[in-house]
Amino acid sequence: MNLAGIVRNAVGIANSVTGSLQAIVMHEPWIGSDKYGKPIYDNPVPRPALVDRRTASIGGQQIVQNTSVTFIYPIQPQGAADRQEPVDPRDRITLPDGWTGPIVNVNGLVDPLTGMPYLYEVSLGNPGGV
Repeated sequence: MNLAGIVRNAVGIANSVTGSLQAIVMHEPWIGSDKYGKPIYDNPVPRPALVDRRTASIGGQQIVQNTSVTFIYPIQPQGAADRQEPVDPRDRITLPDGWTGPIVNVNGLVDPLTGMPYLYEVSLGNPGGV
């Protein structure tokens, strides 16, 4: 087995082992904009993911410092024109508690066999830049 196959198998094992730790997030793929520039989303897709949300208190107010959502499996492309597949920065991801923030980065080590990442780490920013 080559290195790509080993990584592919390891990611599959990691997905299985962390299954009980994964939360269901809603992923709404961006598919375009209306005539006023407002985003249009496809139907929400429930996806299991590891969610790492770090918060801090400043002056008694709790703020989100960093949130990452990791999908430990390949995601199929949505297929709409002008998208970065399969997770576009214009998509919307909502955590189980209803919190959402803009997608600021999508990372993933690419599988040379499929051309798609083995997994996706999506970093969410704070709404309004707070």
